[in-house]
Amino acid sequence: MLVGCVSVLGPAAPPPGSPAPPSLGLFSNIKVPDGYEPVLRLNGKGVQIFRCEAIDGQYLWRFRQPEADLADDSGQLVARHGANFTFEHRDGSRLVATITAYDDPPKRDDLRWVLMSAKSVGKGALGSIAYVQRVNTSGGMPPSNCQAIEVNRLLRVNFSSDFVFYRARH
Repeated sequence: MLVGCVSVLGPAAPPPGSPAPPSLGLFSNIKVPDGYEPVLRLNGKGVQIFRCEAIDGQYLWRFRQPEADLADDSGQLVARHGANFTFEHRDGSRLVATITAYDDPPKRDDLRWVLMSAKSVGKGALGSIAYVQRVNTSGGMPPSNCQAIEVNRLLRVNFSSDFVFYRARH
């Protein structure tokens, strides 16, 4: 396996009908490894949930979980994104994902762009997915601090983003 080499031909074109991968900078940390292709792109809208916690004498908003509906290009709701970075498609297939890398977003108030490795459960649209990217984020970040009177209070911050799902090339 070669590391750090650039193909003269450039990246392979996605198969007909497949979504194009997102446009990332040359030094992006969230590029999907070679050998994987994008097969599904969904638009997520929802909230990031935070809780005010006392940490080392400071009061900070700590991330708890996301809650988002994911829609296809026609606006049809097809999946949900929730606790422990799970994804559940309406066909019953599911993913449990883990963040493996991130890029800072173009705007400070937006969520980081992330790469997640995924383990799938069941057959269906998410059945063979190995990676998920969260890109094109808008919103989702809490204020940096909370107050002592807010300890244990939950804060729901609206966000939107695109989720791109990848499987191994056949």
